[in-house]
Amino acid sequence: MSARLLPRKRDARAAGALQGGEPWWVGLAFLLCSLLLCLVMSQAALGSSLWTHKPAGDIKWYRVTDVGSLLVGSKGALYALDGETGREVWSRADLAGAEEYEVESIAGTPLVFVSDTSGTFRKGTKLYALDLLSGQNIWETEKLKGAAVAVEPVYEKDLVLLVTVENNSANKAKPHLTALRMTTGELVWEADYPDSVDLYGIERKSRFFPKFDLSGSNPPIYDGDSVYFTYAGLHRYSLEDGRLLWGTKYDVTEGAIKRGNAQARIVGDTVYTSAKGQLRAIDRQTGAVRWVSKDFGGAIAEMKLDGDVLYSRLGGAFYDFSKREYVNKKPFGVAAVDAKTGGTLWYYDKADDSITNMAILPDLKTVLVADAKSLIGLDTTSGGKVKESYKVKLEFKNNLGAAATAAKVAKFGFGGLSAIGKGGGDDRDEPVALYRRENGTVVVAGKQHLLAFDPRSRQIVWSVKYEAPGVPGWQKVAMAGLTALAYTSATASAASTYYGTSENRWANGQRVKSLADYEKFVSKRYSATKAEGNFVYVLTTVKEGKEKGAGIVGIRMDTGRGERQILFKDKEPDYQVDELSGRVFNLRNPKELSAFSLDAAPAPEEKKN
Repeated sequence: MSARLLPRKRDARAAGALQGGEPWWVGLAFLLCSLLLCLVMSQAALGSSLWTHKPAGDIKWYRVTDVGSLLVGSKGALYALDGETGREVWSRADLAGAEEYEVESIAGTPLVFVSDTSGTFRKGTKLYALDLLSGQNIWETEKLKGAAVAVEPVYEKDLVLLVTVENNSANKAKPHLTALRMTTGELVWEADYPDSVDLYGIERKSRFFPKFDLSGSNPPIYDGDSVYFTYAGLHRYSLEDGRLLWGTKYDVTEGAIKRGNAQARIVGDTVYTSAKGQLRAIDRQTGAVRWVSKDFGGAIAEMKLDGDVLYSRLGGAFYDFSKREYVNKKPFGVAAVDAKTGGTLWYYDKADDSITNMAILPDLKTVLVADAKSLIGLDTTSGGKVKESYKVKLEFKNNLGAAATAAKVAKFGFGGLSAIGKGGGDDRDEPVALYRRENGTVVVAGKQHLLAFDPRSRQIVWSVKYEAPGVPGWQKVAMAGLTALAYTSATASAASTYYGTSENRWANGQRVKSLADYEKFVSKRYSATKAEGNFVYVLTTVKEGKEKGAGIVGIRMDTGRGERQILFKDKEPDYQVDELSGRVFNLRNPKELSAFSLDAAPAPEEKKN
């Protein structure tokens, strides 16, 4: 079950789909997904302890919600804890044993969906819609056919679309679509999907008894009256009655990798899609294919339209479920095609060993990417063989903002590292994400490196390198955080269109109160975020006094200065951060969940060269 709304630990759904240069809310999105870097850490040795919770039954999983509470799944109950005090807010013993992938929060609403497929002979799913703040049922239904593999909210229509399959233990199935009224659970329509679709392994399930969902595909897109699904091609359904208006079938699956295709885009009467190295322009009214681009030979995980030019990024870092790790998929480059004809305007395939997302800089007539060794500015006025406007080596030339207790700045690029950390996997630290700041700089992020680049002056403003921590699996966690950027950015926009405009849709007093209480919590938390500013959290080796070990350093993105840090001791922790409230949580073992104050952690001193 995959709502695709909030980033979660060990969730690889967003791999390969990075975006840049977006509106203000992307700053918040980048902040939130950067926190995923910190999810396998440990209990704070420094910083004040807030509370420790010792449950009656073993904890299986936990999650920080968008109101700052903790949602906890245990053998004895599904329950919520107050993030500040650790007090139990509500508990549902009837939902004991719910798996993490069966519980989804719907951003912008007080709804938590819990799917129940228990029962030897049950072929459907019972769906509960809970109030996040009280745990009470807002509504429930048994009208779902099969197991839920995707949950897609349509805020403007007060709908939630549930995609189910008869058997989620197989990696291919023919889905069924169910549209429910989001606020009441009323059945609006049902429809069968015309084609079988590929499903993707849920990493949080057992290797020997895997479950599958649609986490490796992109969420649907919407116009005023229709929804467009990109499973096994492109299919348009009426949001009013569920009629299939048209379907265009083509292969979309890039092997076992997740998010190997870019999110579809609607521009006027055209829907642009990518699949298996090709771009398509499809008529929005009829489903007729207007053009298909040449085969660029690899995954196209990002598309951006500027005027009549469609830019596409080729290759990148993706999560491969068959290998249970992130892989780099070639070719690495950028293609520009004519949005009206599909003809190739120019093509660049000289990126070295990796590639980040694109930053489109129209005023500078440049597309900016980074590979394993350089920041590369591509001249958008070129034709055929694209011209590199500039190539800036990724070197760390200064020590601005480097935390003396945790970081050392090195004078070599990302691609030159060796033996950077323990725990296996790729030893190098290629850049993974670009992020455009409001001040015009572009922050380049790798697993252990950060730098800020000014495209106008073509100068590196600040740069830092952090020692890799000696905890198992740190590389995988760091990659998950970096590749979550676009996923969070895209869904934050959808949620914001619903937030604050939905009072008239909540039909009775209880629902109105649920929404009002929820919006009060969210408003308070997100106004605090604006005042706090944007941080990137890096998992590294931290030294505090005579103690040294794995920890986190918070780096302010405007300055590159490390302003906060916490030292941890656990070697294999289960750790999450709520930056909005300055709290850190750690599941030390199934019987002990603790909270610590991030704000109480000392800010490291700045080291001068």
